[in-house]
Amino acid sequence: MTDGQGARLRVLVVAASPALRAGLVSLLAGDRQLDPMVAEGLEPGDAGSAPSAVVVDYSVGEPEEILSIAEAFPGSPLVMIGADPATDGPGLSGAPVAYLPSDVDAAALAAAVHAAAAGLIVLDPSVAGATGVHAHARTSENAEALTSREREVLLLVAEGLPNKAIARELGISEHTAKFHVGSLLGKLGAASRTEAVTLATRRGILPV
Repeated sequence: MTDGQGARLRVLVVAASPALRAGLVSLLAGDRQLDPMVAEGLEPGDAGSAPSAVVVDYSVGEPEEILSIAEAFPGSPLVMIGADPATDGPGLSGAPVAYLPSDVDAAALAAAVHAAAAGLIVLDPSVAGATGVHAHARTSENAEALTSREREVLLLVAEGLPNKAIARELGISEHTAKFHVGSLLGKLGAASRTEAVTLATRRGILPV
């Protein structure tokens, strides 16, 4: 699968250490239709450099780092390795994304990258089994995993503010606001902003 021009899919690899990055690059390089690279190979300010997908080894740990990646390349789907779709990243709220186990092999990783780049949601069976996640069903415990920033965003969503207004209120970029909204929708198991507010109110997360 290529981008329609015969070019390979550009894949940004993000991991906690050079060794992890090198390992993931090696796995992806086995697919001749993929062109893996590390952050130094891309310029976020250049729209033409946006990768077709961003592969993230979640041992990178800090959510803010993931947000900075999403903000730099907001149109690029995330392929999350070792992450929990109930609490990490954008969840399964509708945006193209892939969740894979830590021991993913080269074939599965490449297939997930192709699928996410094509606009699909990928959930490895082992991840779904371990977390009990379904596309539109989360437990109330997952809602408690909302970060303080996500709770701030939720309050503004409840007021009917669009992403642009939320970004202005919180002093963040619109892309980051969009990411936070997607994340809280995923954690609440909501398919829409209205459903998110309804579920949050029922669970006592939002004041009545």
